[in-house]
Amino acid sequence: MSSQLKKHPEETLHEADIVTYLHQHPDFFQRHTDLLEKQHIPHHNTGTATSLIERQVAVLREKNTHLDEQLNSLLRAARSNEQIIVRLQHLTLELLRSDNLDEMISICQDVLRSDFNADFVAIRLIKTSEKKKQRANLHFINSDDKTLRQFEKLFIEKTPICGKLPDSQQAFLFADHLDEVKSVALLPLHAGRNLGILALGSQDQSRFHPGMGTVFISHLAELISTAIARFVKK
Repeated sequence: MSSQLKKHPEETLHEADIVTYLHQHPDFFQRHTDLLEKQHIPHHNTGTATSLIERQVAVLREKNTHLDEQLNSLLRAARSNEQIIVRLQHLTLELLRSDNLDEMISICQDVLRSDFNADFVAIRLIKTSEKKKQRANLHFINSDDKTLRQFEKLFIEKTPICGKLPDSQQAFLFADHLDEVKSVALLPLHAGRNLGILALGSQDQSRFHPGMGTVFISHLAELISTAIARFVKK
């Protein structure tokens, strides 16, 4: 046999040929079950030899475990999304029931704290009419106030900013809780025009961070912006 291999190297069976053949004939071991018991593979953890059948069973178990983990992850995400939808619906109904701006702002603050677990809520509305008297409880700020300049990026990009805010922004939004607020979700309020700023503060520094998803809180800001626009005229 060895002399024939030397004379005819083209007939030498390479490992790649075996792999190709087994791929093309997946039923090979079904037709030669006796070979399965003779094939042994070192276990990747203990180094002990296991039969090919045992190894296949182990691989299938690992795959099933991975699939179970993926399924559980999807189920957790589905439950979380369902809870978010219920909370958004509750906020929407409450906002629709509000009769004036004061009541609507109060509802926002209460629901954001209770349903959305925000430790602190700050709302700053841009005062566009000089005839309107500034109401401290609603935290109005004049449109020409220099303080607004530090939020230019927020108004230009109109996307949430999450993480630790600069000291000046933090002081403007959470003057009474500077040492307690560790992370913030900063949301632009706009409905065809800039209406103001909504800030959600947390005592947990990892609650709001730059890498987090912002689809949900963007919807939240859009909902509140639409409600505010009902009462704040140009």
